[in-house]
Amino acid sequence: MNASVSHAHGLAAAGVDAQLWTGSTTAARAAEAVGVRVFHDDAIAEPYRGLFSSEFWRRGREARETRAVLHQGARSWAWAWALWPSAVHAVRFPNHRIRDRRVFRNWLAVSSMHAAALRRERTLGFLSPRVATMRNGDIQTALRSTPMSRRGFREDGRFVIGALGSLSYRKGQDVLIEALAALRAAGVDAVVRLGGGGDPAPLCAKARALGVADHVVFLGWVDAVSFLSEIDVFCLPSRAEPFGIVLIEAMSQGAPVVASDVDGPADILEGGAGLLTPPGDVAALMEALRRVADDPDQAAVLADAGRRRAAERYAPKAIGETLIEAFRNFGARL
Repeated sequence: MNASVSHAHGLAAAGVDAQLWTGSTTAARAAEAVGVRVFHDDAIAEPYRGLFSSEFWRRGREARETRAVLHQGARSWAWAWALWPSAVHAVRFPNHRIRDRRVFRNWLAVSSMHAAALRRERTLGFLSPRVATMRNGDIQTALRSTPMSRRGFREDGRFVIGALGSLSYRKGQDVLIEALAALRAAGVDAVVRLGGGGDPAPLCAKARALGVADHVVFLGWVDAVSFLSEIDVFCLPSRAEPFGIVLIEAMSQGAPVVASDVDGPADILEGGAGLLTPPGDVAALMEALRRVADDPDQAAVLADAGRRRAAERYAPKAIGETLIEAFRNFGARL
């Protein structure tokens, strides 16, 4: 949802007459809240239902000047090509799955490493795809009429580490819990707050085994902006992460960030906008977090650098301009 809304919002901010077609009520409401035109229909999430919908054909005729279609996945390919056969179509995939996107020739990557991986693949089994790199943006901050106030750094003496994402091996929360145990053993009064869905039982068991169960809080799904206002540092310890919109959200909210040196985070934090550590390396993650915990000045420098990076490279207009350039590379005139 965040990516699709941020792309439509970015194109509109860059001067493109953009419209979001979505089957998600949440995405529709978010897009309307930031002034994006929306067509909301459940059939949008299906490849063929739209072909038998008179409303689809009516809306398609209204938008007959459409020159470019950005697919957030491949399910919309059949009806979208039927409605706009002369438009340039490109598909964005947030991971390295191949099967569904082979019907497309134009592929959108979300990081330089992701783009390099896509260029090694083939569409329709033998053709090389045309690959362009784009960015995702932070729609959560755009939806706020007023900024959230942040807690003072370690204002109660504790060092509060926050992480957002589904509870899974790929997201690396187990590595963060091990780093927490090492931090506490080194004398840092640290706690971890975990937001996101999934089964917490394996992570609870690990925390108990390491003696830090009382210092790990599982919150389930949370409001991202409120969550980020209540932590001292944001950590994304993923073993794999094609992009990482949550990093942009954290940086926008002024939280210093520590993340794994993989795909998206490596692009987002390059040049000192945050600290990067090797994925799965508990010792390196612990040392990076300790650097932030022990040095308020370092935390402030990271927070300022992250906020500037989010405001410059991941602002709505900047997102839209990367998409315009990508579609120009594919032959569309926007």
